[in-house]
Amino acid sequence: MSSSLQHTTKLPAVPPFDLRQSLRALSGFAPCAGEQVIADGAVRKAFALPSAAGPAAEAIVVEVGPRGDGRAGVSLAVFGGRPLADDELRWAERRVSDWLGLADDMTGFLAVAADDPALRPVLTEVAGLHQVRFASLAEGACYFVLTQRTAQRVAGLRKRRLAAAHGPSLTVDGQRFVAFPAFATLTGLGPDQLARFTGNARQTDYLLAAIHALAGADEQWLATAPYEQVRAELRRIRGVGEFTAAAIMLRVLGRPDRLPIAMPQFADVAARLYGADTSIDAVAERYGRYLGWWAYYAKTALAGLGVPTTHATRPHRAA
Repeated sequence: MSSSLQHTTKLPAVPPFDLRQSLRALSGFAPCAGEQVIADGAVRKAFALPSAAGPAAEAIVVEVGPRGDGRAGVSLAVFGGRPLADDELRWAERRVSDWLGLADDMTGFLAVAADDPALRPVLTEVAGLHQVRFASLAEGACYFVLTQRTAQRVAGLRKRRLAAAHGPSLTVDGQRFVAFPAFATLTGLGPDQLARFTGNARQTDYLLAAIHALAGADEQWLATAPYEQVRAELRRIRGVGEFTAAAIMLRVLGRPDRLPIAMPQFADVAARLYGADTSIDAVAERYGRYLGWWAYYAKTALAGLGVPTTHATRPHRAA
């Protein structure tokens, strides 16, 4: 489907914020590699409008660039295949803000990090960074189920194949963009259809369970209710274990309150920063409810400095 520009605006961000850091993080985010186009200091990406399913599903494409007026935030252009209603444009603005973590207040975490002799020297590498998240709950939840006992590269490939087969698309300036399908589309897929994108029957069962459990979820509640209540609700979904629940909480919902800190991928980051003899529990105690931000900042900064760390989405068990 061809497109035309439907809307432009500016979105605020809680300072400190630097879009260049967001684009850098996006460039290195392997689970979503190749799913957006970054050029000339801006990024274009497709999103599935939530109002339609199946063959009638529609995509929009957003272009996010520098705000240009000296204030913290971004410029936003929205492309569509038809005139978009006001509620659809407001939805696009909220989705972009959530995707780039624009409303995240990092000042509390940064104050703690500034007193951390090991982390403080690498903070300049990620100055102005806000967490870049999965573009939708549907995409993030599906990806983290697909990573169970599966290499990150393979899970990302399967996620992209699922999007290519069932996601809506839109062409902007001669380039086709494909959006990950919304829950309205995913719930129409049966086990046989989903099995094309999983590693085995159990993973298909878990993927189906996650899709149907989260399709009717109140995303506002998931993002704001007490952490342990939301975590418990996620753990009730068949196949969602400790790692999958924590990953959805942090990388999809942007909630840094907890982390399965003893898992090797996080202990590896701590060892790189503090030395092999440092207790990972001491790191958790120092950062408290900002522990997820510590993991995100530390991994991103170390990657930017060329220091290898274990992938956070290494193969793991469902529970």
